[in-house]
Amino acid sequence: MGTMEEPGDHAHSDLRLRRLFETHRLAVLAYCMRRAARWDAHDAAAEVFVVAWRRIDDIPDGDAALPWLYGVARRVLANIHRSERRRHRLYNRLASKTDAGVEQTELQVVRRAEDQRVLDAASQLPEADREVLFLSAWEGLSHREVAEVLGMSETASRKRLERARRRLEKELNRTVQGARAAESGGL
Repeated sequence: MGTMEEPGDHAHSDLRLRRLFETHRLAVLAYCMRRAARWDAHDAAAEVFVVAWRRIDDIPDGDAALPWLYGVARRVLANIHRSERRRHRLYNRLASKTDAGVEQTELQVVRRAEDQRVLDAASQLPEADREVLFLSAWEGLSHREVAEVLGMSETASRKRLERARRRLEKELNRTVQGARAAESGGL
């Protein structure tokens, strides 16, 4: 008997969501458009109904449904605005860094042979490892800032940097051992 109720419940939920969407989509979109840029407003309104679909049983009946949807829209828009502020802060912080330019920075870094070996070893690493290493070392970003750039948690950023450093160390050891073997073989 439980299996007979599940399809009915699912159909009821789908019907309820469809009715909520048809009844309130324009009001939710207007709410979002008054608070965000057009492209963000459309994304936010769509996200409101994704949340409504996931939480269909939490939505109050009748006239209370629209305020509930507005509450979801407010939180969705807050997340969009928060992400935008983070992006702007990070962009401004990166833009305010030295104006030396990439070429000049690279020339300064590779002046010594040891630095060149590090760059050579790094070039053998996967792009994701190089990116996290360079954001940390060259750009001087904190774990939190690296996490923002890469769109991940600070914990994930730390772990990725630790793995990349271990891989770089392995690659450096391999190239140093290869150079030593070449030198001793040539004598």
